[in-house]
Amino acid sequence: MAGLLDGIVVVELADALTEYGGLLLAGLGAEVYLVEPPGGAATRSRRPYAPGAQESRRSIPFLARNAGKKSVVLDPGNAADVETLRTLLERASGVFVGGYSPFSVVAAEMALRTPRVTITDAQGLGTSSIVAFAASGGLSSSGWPHQPPTNAPSWLALDGASIYAAIMLLVSIRSGGDKAAWWEVPLREAAIATCTPWTRPLHSYGMAAAGQGTGSARLGAGPFPVLACMDGYVRVLAATPNHWAAWVELLGRPETLILPEWNSPRFRAENYEVMIAIAGEIVANRHMLDLFHEGQRLGLTITPVLDVDAFMKDPHVNARELFGGVEDPDLGTVSMMRPALRVANRSAALPSGAPMLGEHTATVRKDNSRPADHGGHVVADALAPLAGIRVLDCGVGAVVPEAASLLALLGAEVIKVESRKHVDFLRMAGLNGPGDSNNAATFNQMNLGVTSVALDLTTEAGRAVLIRLAAKCDIVMENLRGPVVGKWGVDYESVRAVRPDVIYMSSQGLGEGPYGGYQTFGPNLQAFSCVANLWAHPDDPYPVGSTLNHPDHVAGKQFLTALLAAVLRRDRTGEGCFLDCAQFEAAASLIGDKFLQHQLLPGTVHAAGNMSLDMAPHGCYPCAGDDRWCALAVEDDGQWVRLRDAVAEPWANKPQFATASGRLVGRDELDELIAVWTRGRTVDEVEAVLRAARVPVSRVVQGDDLAADISLHGDGLFSCVPHPTAGSRWYTGLPIVHREAGRVPVRRSPLLGEHDEHVLFDILGMSSQEVSALMAAGAAGY
Repeated sequence: MAGLLDGIVVVELADALTEYGGLLLAGLGAEVYLVEPPGGAATRSRRPYAPGAQESRRSIPFLARNAGKKSVVLDPGNAADVETLRTLLERASGVFVGGYSPFSVVAAEMALRTPRVTITDAQGLGTSSIVAFAASGGLSSSGWPHQPPTNAPSWLALDGASIYAAIMLLVSIRSGGDKAAWWEVPLREAAIATCTPWTRPLHSYGMAAAGQGTGSARLGAGPFPVLACMDGYVRVLAATPNHWAAWVELLGRPETLILPEWNSPRFRAENYEVMIAIAGEIVANRHMLDLFHEGQRLGLTITPVLDVDAFMKDPHVNARELFGGVEDPDLGTVSMMRPALRVANRSAALPSGAPMLGEHTATVRKDNSRPADHGGHVVADALAPLAGIRVLDCGVGAVVPEAASLLALLGAEVIKVESRKHVDFLRMAGLNGPGDSNNAATFNQMNLGVTSVALDLTTEAGRAVLIRLAAKCDIVMENLRGPVVGKWGVDYESVRAVRPDVIYMSSQGLGEGPYGGYQTFGPNLQAFSCVANLWAHPDDPYPVGSTLNHPDHVAGKQFLTALLAAVLRRDRTGEGCFLDCAQFEAAASLIGDKFLQHQLLPGTVHAAGNMSLDMAPHGCYPCAGDDRWCALAVEDDGQWVRLRDAVAEPWANKPQFATASGRLVGRDELDELIAVWTRGRTVDEVEAVLRAARVPVSRVVQGDDLAADISLHGDGLFSCVPHPTAGSRWYTGLPIVHREAGRVPVRRSPLLGEHDEHVLFDILGMSSQEVSALMAAGAAGY
């Protein structure tokens, strides 16, 4: 199958904030023009450089994050170049604008019909990898409690904003025209929605989970132990009775652990350290992959904690053809990561290498093609641009439901299929304990705006209703393990037989392949994709990553870019398709530069904690108060001068700190000196001083901070939404703002089976007799 976005032309005004979004769309087949100033995009100067690539300004991060793009060099101060830019934008299907692009002001002044999305940074968080992550709340739940909060590898918070921008650019391209084409993505809001969307609703419900909500905390491995074995580490999630039974079996049924009291989750929690001690001794004498495969065979959610080398050599990764050879003008053949999806059971094509600086400038100057047609679909409501699309959500947990909810809030009709017998596991943690299925903070956050129909899919009648419903839907989405959807009769081939143009998205943790059907949750996917291995300080006892549900919250959103691309393709061709979107690939793609670095600079990829190769100071510094921290990053000499003047400390005038290279050499001393300065000040004071000096800074945001931040409430990211049983609570909305119409309204989540009658009568057109028979047989409803 050709690229889903063939024929789509996107202009990206070079900026670290938009970079990953441009990469996603290029990987889906769009022609992406990267417009750079004469000195090149800032990422060209990011370390490390590959041998032989420094002269051409193509660093390893640039190579990994700009594959498949075309480079156009223009001078924003040159009138002729500005006119060339105008012409290029008129010919484009859409444009990405970032707040740090030298072209952003020029582009904003142009009166164009080209759909555009702008990522803004009102707080001045900058383009480092750490400050926006601190502002998201994600840093407060990452790492060990005895260590400083631990930065995520690569650019998680920035790339989350870029994913939202890519989603909205595709939505805008489909809508077209002036009315629905202009959106803003605020960086801090997008970072929160990507990394910690659960924190505010959990706090509103008075609940805490995995270091989020009312009690932000670093929990190390938390309730998901990482255990050393003979040749590495494994991560175990034994949450359910079946998981626990499989875990005990894998350990050889040790005498202590088969005592009946261990069947109690409360007892296990109270005696967690005892279990770890027993299990640790046994696991230490086993091989990592043996434990992985045997544990999965027994029904245990267990995965290896892979490093970059093991990941690139893994049989499942290679069977899915995640890496392939790309010819590079500087480096010869290098192994690059393909886009994180498979279309129609085939891997997406590998992109071409990243461009040389200005490689396509001459071509653009000579291009006399006609401007793009921005007619698009007629959009009656700018805040509901996906109205008219119907989605069948067969997902559970976070990944697919969260993606489906985003579609619902943008106007699509999303029908969530639920079961009273097998309740979505997120419904099981309600305000009043297990069984309080309508009052669960995490479920209610993940399912905003959707409708719920309750079907018993263990019955033939229930399955018959489901396939009838699938025939009425444009999109079917599922993230159920292994053969479940086949047993229900709603696998892709079955749905395609009744709806030939269906777009079907399947998103398992590991996807199809040798490990197809293996059980995973977010903590395991962190481990398998080697994100956890890099999410650590160099002196950590062992890597634990974060207790955030990464990559759950980012994977579903990232896969929406492929799904919306498929919608655009169906608009043109009338054809549907099958999308195999493995969640581990989404996690791995966010650290794609690390895999490239491993090939080009062997032995240099390791956990770096909060250190940057490009910026100093760049870190997390203690402040006055109980476990309070601030993250800051100095990106250039101008910011250093402003920080120096703001802190007014003698050490800030040391000559060795006057240059970026000197600060990098003296980073350890500099970190200690800054820590002394921050320790004597509250997070409020540090933020106030450094923001006034225009230095990127943020407190390491906790749940209490998010709940107290007035700017995020009311007409901000968080919305207070009434619910029939949970009452009025605060939820995380969409981090997008329409230029004229404002914010997308947030609608509440459904009660279980709340919309049975609407679905059965109004959508399926069933008679009263049919519905009564289904209800009486227990195949539908309560």
